[in-house]
Amino acid sequence: MAAQFEIQLFTNRMIVRNVGTGQTIVRVATQPFSSTRLLIGDLDAAEQLLGGIIKDMEGWRRFLRSAVKASFQPMEQCEGGLCPVEAQILCDLGVRMGFTQVDVI
Repeated sequence: MAAQFEIQLFTNRMIVRNVGTGQTIVRVATQPFSSTRLLIGDLDAAEQLLGGIIKDMEGWRRFLRSAVKASFQPMEQCEGGLCPVEAQILCDLGVRMGFTQVDVI
């Protein structure tokens, strides 16, 4: 069975939940990834934060050997919906993290 993560994105903060185990980690970025215009203005900083959260999840090493699904849900700076560029940034983040399926909610 594929691991699945729900990732809620806030300005310089992420909440990541492992759907299979129910474990949730909330983390504020020490290196800001948001800008005044974009929820993810620095893709490298967002990747670093998300990678750190995933590594703090119980059993994270098994995620390296299996399919991993992720759903990204922007919670701020998304009034009126996401433009195609913003959705692409989230998909790119998922690809960089090695997720096999990425959904943007």
